[in-house]
Amino acid sequence: MSKAARKALDEARETGNPELDLQEKQITSLEELPGLLSLEHITRLTLTHNRLTKVPAAIANLINLEILNLFNNIIEELPTSISSLNKLRILNVGMNRLDELPRGFGSFPVLEVLDITYNNISEGDSLPGNFFMLGEPLGGSSSRSWSTGSFGHKILFASRR
Repeated sequence: MSKAARKALDEARETGNPELDLQEKQITSLEELPGLLSLEHITRLTLTHNRLTKVPAAIANLINLEILNLFNNIIEELPTSISSLNKLRILNVGMNRLDELPRGFGSFPVLEVLDITYNNISEGDSLPGNFFMLGEPLGGSSSRSWSTGSFGHKILFASRR
């Protein structure tokens, strides 16, 4: 773990700061950050521009998480447990290597924004069946579109295909 990442993590632990910014820290695994997944007070976690390959199921331990930003990593799949984050309002998993979303993904009770741009996700079989409860992508052939679903969720959908 880099010194900067350790410092940010220690500071969040000591001060109780609910926002933890770990962008561009060359993190390859959340296991490198001892105690991170037990910081229940965290409401905003930024892990953009790192080298994460997976998100552990223990991410669900961050029970107060409202904003999770995993943009620009090399994540290939998300754990099913991520949908148990009941306070999650914004999830950004854009620019990763996701081929599909986990089963039950549409069950976020307060999700407002989901960014899955620049992944390998297509509108077809790779989206969970309940995904469209959130709203269908607009724009037909457009590679990027917003949709507001029947529950007021906003979805940014884009595909590299």
